[in-house]
Amino acid sequence: MIHPTSEQQQIIDTDPVPGRILKILAFAGTGKTTTLVSYAAKRPGLRFLYIAFNKSVQQEAARKFPPNVIARTAHSLAFKAKAILHKDRLVQRFRANQVMDALNLDNYETARFTMETLHRYLVSADPVVAFSHVSPAAHGFYQRQGQKMPDLVTHTNQLGRLMCTGEHPDIGMLHDGYLKLYQLSGPVLDFDCILLDEAQDINPVVSAIVMTQVWSDISGKKPTVILVGDNHQQIYSFRGARDTLKSLAAHQTCYLTQSFRFDDNIAKAANMVLSTFKKETRPLRGTVNQAPKPPWNPARHTVIARTNAVLFDRAVQLYKTHAIGFSGGIQGYRLDLLKSISFLYDKTANRVQDPFIKGFSSFYDLKHYAAAVEDLELSSVCAVVEKYGPALRRHVDQIKETAVDPDRAGIVLTTAHKAKGLEWDQVLVMDDFISVIKEGRPIDPAGVDPDEFNLIYVAMTRARVHLRFHKNSSIPLFIRLMKQRITRHPHP
Repeated sequence: MIHPTSEQQQIIDTDPVPGRILKILAFAGTGKTTTLVSYAAKRPGLRFLYIAFNKSVQQEAARKFPPNVIARTAHSLAFKAKAILHKDRLVQRFRANQVMDALNLDNYETARFTMETLHRYLVSADPVVAFSHVSPAAHGFYQRQGQKMPDLVTHTNQLGRLMCTGEHPDIGMLHDGYLKLYQLSGPVLDFDCILLDEAQDINPVVSAIVMTQVWSDISGKKPTVILVGDNHQQIYSFRGARDTLKSLAAHQTCYLTQSFRFDDNIAKAANMVLSTFKKETRPLRGTVNQAPKPPWNPARHTVIARTNAVLFDRAVQLYKTHAIGFSGGIQGYRLDLLKSISFLYDKTANRVQDPFIKGFSSFYDLKHYAAAVEDLELSSVCAVVEKYGPALRRHVDQIKETAVDPDRAGIVLTTAHKAKGLEWDQVLVMDDFISVIKEGRPIDPAGVDPDEFNLIYVAMTRARVHLRFHKNSSIPLFIRLMKQRITRHPHP
């Protein structure tokens, strides 16, 4: 680091204390990784464990950090200890029809909520499955149906046992399954200092693995734990993430508020969202760029959407006239799922490839299921299938055929979830994010999932130079209203 800011220097100079917790709250683009690299480099005699949120971040960290830092994901820590016994039966997910068969259930909803209960248990810090792991969606579904809720805890325990024993051929070991087994085993992480990155998106099972090193007597010398992240970039609550930054008390808290990614115009727009809907009082600051901005280039930008369905819609508009690419690779956008649902819609179920979709006898049943269990992504995909009809499959095939590597694309397409941690010169934010204006005024954030505002913040702060919004987006009107309010009341 050539010239650290005063905030960065304060962190670099804060010596680790065994058994203590240091919390670093870092806004978007404020150089947290650079700061941590300098922190570790200053202490070559200490052994650091850097725990990353995902594989790509871990690989990047392994290249950047000095030799006294081991960079791992939580799952890679657990793999050697617990997954090796199940290496031939690891699976990404269960399908509802598989769970129905394995547990002798007679409907998809019970299977879906059993899988959901198991997931909520696996990502928790809890030792056993409990009624508290049953989702609010399940409670709401059975209440609306006027039905007694089945014993989801018993079903979940049965499913968990099959996952561990391998007694059913279709029920393998989930990656979150062996991570849970690792947590329950009480592992000792023999390091002087543990750096937990993206702590706002860490679920309780990972938090428990790390924090047990400080709180319990499982090891002699306790490590220092440094929690790093941004409260406002928590966007994985639906996966069971809980904001570790907010929930855990620290012995010391430091801040990084100076963004090196963008100027004050983008910073001010982001601050409007955070102060209005998240009650953030500490402002994000941009970096002054003396050079004039180049004009917006419509042939080279990144499209950020809230949902895969809207992203597909945009791809259909673009692929014939532009070189498009998908951030992280097209395989992550589940276009084959669209085709399977399209075949179901056309009543050609014999051509459906997706195992989950195969279990539905009609498009109506699938659509009803998506609405009943409040699967918003699946509902939006159904809407896209209805919009394009039989032409959808041709669009999917041509998009897959013409899409290029994102590094070679003129226009890159991504969801806000996949955009996290990345940045581009020019960003266009689509209109499928939550509407922040109602009846001419900013909406009341009460009752709205905070992740929805965080997704807007994440999308906005991916831009380095130009930030634009779809013509139907509510965000430009919100920004204008806030500017007027600031003009009328410059000193609140």
